[in-house]
Amino acid sequence: MSNSKKKNQIGYKKLYILIILIILITILIGNLNSRLTKDELSSPQSEEEVEEYIEQNITKTLQGMEERDRMEYYVGIFLGYIESGEYEDAYHLLYEDFKKTYFPTLESFEKYIPTVFSEMTDIKHENIERNGDVYVLWIKITDAVNGKPGEQRNMNIVIKENDYNDFVLSFSAI
Repeated sequence: MSNSKKKNQIGYKKLYILIILIILITILIGNLNSRLTKDELSSPQSEEEVEEYIEQNITKTLQGMEERDRMEYYVGIFLGYIESGEYEDAYHLLYEDFKKTYFPTLESFEKYIPTVFSEMTDIKHENIERNGDVYVLWIKITDAVNGKPGEQRNMNIVIKENDYNDFVLSFSAI
């Protein structure tokens, strides 16, 4: 075989390899573009979409949690509202009959809060029991800033979980 035929065969092999590489790169770029388009479509754009996206992620996380962990999370949400001064949000988490009996107005709830809860409340979860769709948590509350060692209050918190991240609660009014 002559040198020119060998060079042509080598040239054709290189050409075939180049064509195959171009096809593979085109396929990879197409896949990458389609992934980016899907990510762009699924990423939240407006404030409502961001809130819905966050809500969905919280719900997914709660679905993977044990019951006790979910209930402790809900207590944390309630106390977080209180500690940050968002009393209206905390008030909306209260069970309707409980509100009617103990705190018929937001103002009555706001007056009560400082008598039991502090700006930084430390809680220790003692026990939890479930009765149907209602959970009872026994906790010890301590003022994390001004409290003295051993100065704790016992409290029961009752949580009714309607669905993941959809709950109401009440507590033993001290």
